[in-house]
Amino acid sequence: MTPALCANPPIAPAPDVTAPAVRPVDMVILGANFGAKIARQLIAAPGTVRVAGVCDLDQPKAHALANELNVSVYASLDQVLADPNVEAVGVFTGPIGRARLIECIIQAGKHVMTTKPFELDPAEAARAFAAAEQHRRVLHLNCPAPVPAADLAAIREWLASADLGRPVALLARTWGDYHEVADGSWMDDPARCPGGPLFRLGVYFLNDFAGLLGRPTEVHVQHARVRTGRPTPDNAQISIAYEGGALATILTSFCVRDGQPYRDDVEIACERGTIRRWMIRSGDLDMSRDHAVVELQRAGHPVRRVVTATGDYAGWYAWPAFQAAVRGLPGSVPHNASETIAGVRLLAALSRAALSGETVRL
Repeated sequence: MTPALCANPPIAPAPDVTAPAVRPVDMVILGANFGAKIARQLIAAPGTVRVAGVCDLDQPKAHALANELNVSVYASLDQVLADPNVEAVGVFTGPIGRARLIECIIQAGKHVMTTKPFELDPAEAARAFAAAEQHRRVLHLNCPAPVPAADLAAIREWLASADLGRPVALLARTWGDYHEVADGSWMDDPARCPGGPLFRLGVYFLNDFAGLLGRPTEVHVQHARVRTGRPTPDNAQISIAYEGGALATILTSFCVRDGQPYRDDVEIACERGTIRRWMIRSGDLDMSRDHAVVELQRAGHPVRRVVTATGDYAGWYAWPAFQAAVRGLPGSVPHNASETIAGVRLLAALSRAALSGETVRL
């Protein structure tokens, strides 16, 4: 089935105008590089989170972004944490040492939204979530999200109830067209960016989909430098073996230009059927109008398909869930510690395998 047959996303339902308004969460964006993209998305779609300011060690960059967005600029994280009007901090700095940074923010009484990859050290990740529990603060990230997006929810439901038998294999691929140069950032360091595109792009599959096959038992990584200007790889794949015999392969690359901003496909093969999920890209840089298609095929049964609404797919930020948790609304989810820490363990194994060139057993 070609993605072109699903090019038009469904129309979102009209909002319930009778529902009481929930006050947006006042949040400062920490990190003016990737954080700039997040801030622009939030300002373009107000309601759940209000961007209250920007903070970055690069003060000229922070001031430029603050001026663009017409928000406050903070000279330091200490200044952010000392402001009683700031309810939350969006942590969009590099991943190394992020858990300790988040722990500090939570201990200061602020809620946190952050991004993938959460951390490379499982023990540090566990400390951050323990701090969130102790101080009764919300700690969310986009991948894995606290509540599964529509595509991931459909996959989980079909695996549980569609009589597919055991999962046998997972095949995933994601790529883009990058022409990067070394800039001294964490992305130049093999120890901090293991496997290059595996760590930066493949992490979505590792966090959201790899766990669907059960408990991983071993990991092997292959990587290469095709054209990158960085000392880290730009072409890589990971193989994962599981209890029960299932196998996963995730291919990632910065070296492919095929007319789609990011190829993002995953297929799960089971004993009695397959589930495929792919993305329909709008071409927008912020990807806010992208959506996912999920398809179930079984011999002798009609094809079942779910087309998600824009922004309701694995890897997207669940801002309404974050707002609900901060406001303590009934049924809200505080955080997703166990799945996140499981993903960090898999990332740590990826790192060991990429740096050693050997198979890592878990």
